[in-house]
Amino acid sequence: MRIHRLFTLLVVLTALTATPALAQKVYVDYDRATAFSQYRTFQFKETREDLRNFSETLHRRVVNGLRGYILEGGMEEVDSDPDIYIAYYTADQSNLRLVLSDLEYTYGPDFSLGSYWEGGVGTRNLENFSFNEGTLIIDAWDAKEKKLIWRGIGTAAMAKKKPDKNDKKLDRALEKIMKRWDEMYGAKVQAIRKHQLEQGE
Repeated sequence: MRIHRLFTLLVVLTALTATPALAQKVYVDYDRATAFSQYRTFQFKETREDLRNFSETLHRRVVNGLRGYILEGGMEEVDSDPDIYIAYYTADQSNLRLVLSDLEYTYGPDFSLGSYWEGGVGTRNLENFSFNEGTLIIDAWDAKEKKLIWRGIGTAAMAKKKPDKNDKKLDRALEKIMKRWDEMYGAKVQAIRKHQLEQGE
């Protein structure tokens, strides 16, 4: 009986120790020199690193989720000539490497690029970024100036070993990331969300 209890205790302690490593974390970088209120319209851009080839269902889930959050923020989706482009990337089954020369944009003059890479999200240097497996990356860039103005990153957004859990993981990661997107519009978005809750929408 004592051995059984000891074994049970060890299992519980192991689970508690492992949990923090699997917890989702969200990081956001943005161009502090940008007046985000100037942007009125957006358009989605497909990427080679999105989920279309992995799961069309999950791809639509991410796009529709992003669309909902951005529309709630008061922006309008257009088919051409947008103010900003929105794109996402996933490190779904292995680490993801984004090479700057392959992307359609550069960086804004006051884009910090964060201090959370080593050991948290991945690694970076002057030419590329390497994201850990399971990471979701959402980018917004100025369509005319072709500069990145906002990046949201969510870790542990996908699990290769338990693909049936990915829809919930992606939903949680999107919610956490896009709460930070709301900060660009401040009280306006908060008022819209409060009104929707009061109306039961």
